[in-house]
Amino acid sequence: MSEYRLVFSAALVTAGCLLVSACGGTPGHGGAAGRPTDGTRTSAAPAPSKPAPTAALPTPGAAGEIPDTARLAELALQPGETAGALEDGGSTHSLDEVGGRPLSQAELATPCTAMWGLLRQRGAHAAVSQTFDTDEPGSPTVNFLSSYPGTDAATVFGQLRTALAGCPSAEEDGRTVTVRYEDLDTAGFPEDTLRIRMTMTDAGSTGPAEVIDRIVTRVGVCITDLGATGTEPYPGISETPVLRQTARLRAAQGL
Repeated sequence: MSEYRLVFSAALVTAGCLLVSACGGTPGHGGAAGRPTDGTRTSAAPAPSKPAPTAALPTPGAAGEIPDTARLAELALQPGETAGALEDGGSTHSLDEVGGRPLSQAELATPCTAMWGLLRQRGAHAAVSQTFDTDEPGSPTVNFLSSYPGTDAATVFGQLRTALAGCPSAEEDGRTVTVRYEDLDTAGFPEDTLRIRMTMTDAGSTGPAEVIDRIVTRVGVCITDLGATGTEPYPGISETPVLRQTARLRAAQGL
């Protein structure tokens, strides 16, 4: 497998609770994996086998450490832990492009605006991205990894759940985007884990122009968002690379 390269940037958050979430914390949940947009469980899913990482796990950081950009780069998936290879040039995920600032109260009041902002790591302490080029079904095409101070990662995740529930469809770049999500409650995943599908349709089209499947999970003070993009067949992001990324983040934080 060819080596990949990380592209990243960091931004400092303002003091106090981030505006990207209500400060009351994350709603509780549990149980089976099948769940429609309102969050109601519909069916159980088999527990995946937990894969053993093929690269060494990172050494634990200091207690209470909030990973900076360089540390997140170390914690991201390593060569051999996912089927993807970095495409030439990659893509740049930069908090500077949105100022890295938390969402305003007005933005939080609009679920679709809040959803896009949260998925783009608005207000994160630091963030990195990996871009992969692969034709293997289920292999991720992108991995976003961000860190937050204190309990902000939990409140950010709770706000994302609320935003998803309030935004079943949205407009993005002239396309209609249908948003579906479910809690991924199978064994090996943290409590805060969501599977999201975004189906993008062009005006007048009878089929999807693009489908984005992503698994977003919180591990301590970090949130990782792995996604796969395609048309037909649907990408259906594999759980295996997510479990490997989760293992790296748990090891680094002593969880």
